[in-house]
Amino acid sequence: MPRFTRAKHGGSPHKGYSPAPLTGRIAVLTSGGLDSAALIAESARVYASVYPLYVRAGMIWERNEITALRRFLTALRLKTIRPLVVLNLPMDDLIRDHWSITGKKVPGYRAVLSSNYIPGRNLSLICKAAIFCALNRIAEIALATLRSNPFPDAQPKFFDAITDAITLGVGLKLKVRAPYLGMTKADLIRRMSRLPFELTVSCIRPKGIIHCGACTKCAERVEAFRDAGVPDPTKYAKREV
Repeated sequence: MPRFTRAKHGGSPHKGYSPAPLTGRIAVLTSGGLDSAALIAESARVYASVYPLYVRAGMIWERNEITALRRFLTALRLKTIRPLVVLNLPMDDLIRDHWSITGKKVPGYRAVLSSNYIPGRNLSLICKAAIFCALNRIAEIALATLRSNPFPDAQPKFFDAITDAITLGVGLKLKVRAPYLGMTKADLIRRMSRLPFELTVSCIRPKGIIHCGACTKCAERVEAFRDAGVPDPTKYAKREV
């Protein structure tokens, strides 16, 4: 549990305490995907303690992602990476008919990018992670949002605003970071090409670490490796192109 210190500003007793963060700690919101896997590896070079956080919300791919993520973290063999933390934040009561929950009518290979939208995805993940950070005196949260993400909770103004809201809401001076906002997936692959990306999963309908090869997320992955000029180590059940 965090050590609480009395804040210097006035106000009610409920606002008079704030957890004192420890230096060198960061929580990385991660899936089993390529982008957040790279972010964990890069963070481990800079921070003394990296806490990988996976928030389970009831999506159809989560079991496969968690399996892949554990394998990836084991393969890194970096002492600065703490054991994977799996948190629960069920969303099926709000989006029970969404394709991410039902597995029906998932966006296909040539679907538009906007079809990937999951309402409030980053908002919900960050809020859950913020409470974990407050309890563990972690002053930074990072997530691997890329330049191509057009959704409302993936914009710089959102990250600035939620940083302020978290500070007010849990009393922890916490920074939300999205260091890949200016990058494409191809940029990231080129920069981190030595990582075991074959152990990551970027698929809506994976079977283990085998990608379906027919969904919009597989399309994004295939095209990113091609644009990066890096051989794609991914196993696909089939290839559209």
